[in-house]
Amino acid sequence: MSSHHIVKENQEPALIVLSTDALDSENLGQLLEWSPTIITDDYHIDFLLAQGIKVDVVITEQETHYNQEQIKRVPLKEKALVDALEYLINQQYKAVNIACDSLSVDLLRYASVINIVVFAAGKRMVFVQQSYEKWKAKGERIYVDETLLKSLVGLRKVTDNVFETEQDGFFYLGFNTDEFVAVGERL
Repeated sequence: MSSHHIVKENQEPALIVLSTDALDSENLGQLLEWSPTIITDDYHIDFLLAQGIKVDVVITEQETHYNQEQIKRVPLKEKALVDALEYLINQQYKAVNIACDSLSVDLLRYASVINIVVFAAGKRMVFVQQSYEKWKAKGERIYVDETLLKSLVGLRKVTDNVFETEQDGFFYLGFNTDEFVAVGERL
């Protein structure tokens, strides 16, 4: 990090790693650029440590000693994902990036408390309410549960829950629910 970047505690999104396949090394490197708080579980900590990545918190059932100092252990109570989110919320984090294998329904109950971006199955997903607008190049794929759509502009349906941008420019999604909706794009 260069000297002109001053980052306050808990201002940068934390990173929960629950899959080593969710991100390629370039995308992982971008997420690590700002030295986020990194949380993982018993199944992924060895991979991260072997890559030389500093882990801050491990959600664990074990008393394992790691070759890295100052790793905080948080006992596994429910699921690693839920326990990690609870930890971050208690520590007053405002945002988190999550690398995992699939989108968990558990995320919806936290979307109103912490800004969540999920990287899973080759997609980047955000949780939004009411509407979503973003600039994309022509032919980009957008993934959203079409039963939650009230309106859309700039997209054409490809198949169930998969849309494609019609041209370079902004697309718009309006939702028929007040709940949070996951919107995805390819990595």
